Amino acid sequence: MREFEYILISENSFENNDLINSNISVINYLRASEVNDDELHPDGFTSYCVDYFHTILKDQGLAKFIHESKWELELIEIIEAGLEAIGNTEYLEYFQKQMRKIKLFSKVKLAKFLDSKFESQKDIALLLEDNSFKDFTSDLKEDHQNWLRNHPDLKVVSIDEMQKIIVDFIQ
Repeated sequence: MREFEYILISENSFENNDLINSNISVINYLRASEVNDDELHPDGFTSYCVDYFHTILKDQGLAKFIHESKWELELIEIIEAGLEAIGNTEYLEYFQKQMRKIKLFSKVKLAKFLDSKFESQKDIALLLEDNSFKDFTSDLKEDHQNWLRNHPDLKVVSIDEMQKIIVDFIQ
């Protein structure tokens, strides 16, 4: 099985400390080109998933993330491993707390919540919501950027070289 061997970042993104978005662009392009998730660089994909979690959490809340992700076990495990690798203990502990909470949540209520329109499940959403992350002193985005910046498989290249690497992989 082939696997994309790099976390590929553009030189401009590296210089502007925008590594997360550069990685997301590469992952999105590869996925749109019918590259399977298991063919992506594992930590590049992990970064993508952690950003997905963090973006929805801070913009729309935990209940919305649970609903949007359908609390899909493989995704949840990837995010947990990513938070651990990134080294942000506040977010890791928060996420693990949510994992325990969901395990204790009624399976019928959770299934109803996941299978219905989010707006129609306000009562369940209120039970699932946890905004304690807003009081964290750590910065997940900064820790995430630093993790990518120091990753052994990071490859910083020009846009032209980036395109060549991606096209060579896809073909």
